[in-house]
Amino acid sequence: MKKLYTFLVLTVSLTVLSVWTFRMNRSSVFRGGDASNMLDEFQAYGLSKETMIVVGIVKVIAALALLLGLRFKKLIAPAATVMAGFMVAAIYFHLSISDPVLPTAPSTLMLLSCITILILKRRIS
Repeated sequence: MKKLYTFLVLTVSLTVLSVWTFRMNRSSVFRGGDASNMLDEFQAYGLSKETMIVVGIVKVIAALALLLGLRFKKLIAPAATVMAGFMVAAIYFHLSISDPVLPTAPSTLMLLSCITILILKRRIS
């Protein structure tokens, strides 16, 4: 269980950090709508550049808190909860513009991973 927990924490945090840093301005099959970068994707959902910036900052902080949580255990639950909330919102926005399964899948997998992290944390602690 401990290995799965660590794997999920690393996967969620590193994936989010990757998406919100060096892959932010790159095209991806996982982008919503016809977006070719993060700003286009947020605009496809009817969201502003300012919203994208705030979401990005909070997601990066949550991802870093998850990583630090491997050392400082008290950070895991709040970080995973915040990240799960963002993933629920991401799923909602994908569905709101009728995205197919492929662009919606990463958010769904990240949400399930965050829920699993929270469950495993309670069992491990």
